[in-house]
Amino acid sequence: MDLELLTHPLEFKTGRRKAKIVCTLGPASNADVVIRDLMRFGMDVARLNFSHGTHEDHARLIDRIRRIAAKEGRSICILQDLQGPKIRTGRLKNRIPIVLKAGSKLVITPQDVLGTTQVISTTFQTLAREVEPGSRILLSDGLIELRVKAIRGADVECEVVNGGMLGEHKGINLPGAVVTVPSLTEKDEADLEFGLRHNVDMIAVSFIRSAEDVKYVKRRVKDHGSDAWVIAKLEKPQAIEHLEAILESADGVMVARGDLGVEMPPEKVPVIQKHIIRRASEWRKPVITATQMLESMIENPRPTRAEASDVANAVFDGTDALMLSGETANGKYPREAVAMMAKIITETEGQMLASGPPIRRRSQKKLSISETICESIAHAAQELEMRAITVYTETGTTARLISKYRPTTDIYSLTYIPQVCNRANLLWGVTPILCKHTPSVEDMVAGAETELVKRGLAQKDDVIGIVAGTRTTSGSTNFMRLHVIGTATEEEARVIHRKVVAKKAVATRKQHERAAKRSTARKKTK
Repeated sequence: MDLELLTHPLEFKTGRRKAKIVCTLGPASNADVVIRDLMRFGMDVARLNFSHGTHEDHARLIDRIRRIAAKEGRSICILQDLQGPKIRTGRLKNRIPIVLKAGSKLVITPQDVLGTTQVISTTFQTLAREVEPGSRILLSDGLIELRVKAIRGADVECEVVNGGMLGEHKGINLPGAVVTVPSLTEKDEADLEFGLRHNVDMIAVSFIRSAEDVKYVKRRVKDHGSDAWVIAKLEKPQAIEHLEAILESADGVMVARGDLGVEMPPEKVPVIQKHIIRRASEWRKPVITATQMLESMIENPRPTRAEASDVANAVFDGTDALMLSGETANGKYPREAVAMMAKIITETEGQMLASGPPIRRRSQKKLSISETICESIAHAAQELEMRAITVYTETGTTARLISKYRPTTDIYSLTYIPQVCNRANLLWGVTPILCKHTPSVEDMVAGAETELVKRGLAQKDDVIGIVAGTRTTSGSTNFMRLHVIGTATEEEARVIHRKVVAKKAVATRKQHERAAKRSTARKKTK
């Protein structure tokens, strides 16, 4: 496959693609040249899966990502994905996968035994307390189904309903059971501390069940002196039940369709995905759509038509980012997977952005001053055909709010704080720019013009919008200005007025032309 035909390697600098791409790094993508190529062909966020690897492995990978990004002259967001209280099977005899046949008996024990077709171990020490005779147990992402027949002390005796091949350390799901486990395990606590020491930009928390789980992690992050964003992974039915509270507490959410599709009927997942994306948009929070987006590209250089449609539909739904997992972590074609996803996104957005997505307003409460300003600049950008919206931010909140209004104009997030710059890579339509500190309004206007012009993103007489906060707390946006590139302040109002008049004249002329065509068509039909 010719990667140059799929996507231009400098696309991340052009702002052509609005939805972002999250790539999971692993054995297939931890080499310098592969990481560099993933960045060039579309990776905006590098995901580190802490279900695998040691702290030493992850430390080397974090350093490598930062070094390569600096060499490429760009920022990159690093997302630490905590394992969470995942229930897994244990080791197998000789490490060889076993085949479980329908109708056979199987015992699940918390004892550390080498698994066979008669007995397997689990990492969940209190499994016997969480199930009862008749309960369903799913193994290996739901491919194998067991039915509990009896509880013998700490052991669970089961019958195999749907058989299949079982490898080591596979997931165990208990549909319908409310499992009593902490939101962070001891391993998660250690991993979180490690990630914060190494300045990860975001933390994805697995198996979130309520807003309290999110708040606990945010407190732990704050205790470490960090402001890293907390992304709630929605993969349990309880999370869907408490979706509104979770969205209010989290900095963003992930639609983790893998475990969600195991815990809930598969036919419900597409509807739930759309519901989550819609509600996240109302709460102005970024949402990542994940799992099996281009799954077949783990083995093949091209995706199926169904996978291409899946990616496109997530973009149509309004997702902020799409995630690749095994495709880039251990697949045969990591570069091609990223390039193909970028091409599908670009093609899809080309069809939808022309009409201008509707600007949504949250219904739960009145808009704050910050949100009112962000909504106003999004409207103004469309009405005035602005060249760009520049956002000065010290937390990333203002860029996030404007992003959720989906203006067709490119958004540039300007900040002097590297981590804020990194985080902006997750936000739809936002291109981060690391710049010097601008303490005054005059410095902001001059700085925005300088940064855009030197990058070829704006030229003389272009109208740009400038949004900022004059206080340093999150959500303190209280400044908006329209600026004409290369024009003195006293002349700006007249230039903008001329542009508005000219646009109205063009619109009126087109309206008259359409009316004339309709009149001519009616005469011909008589």
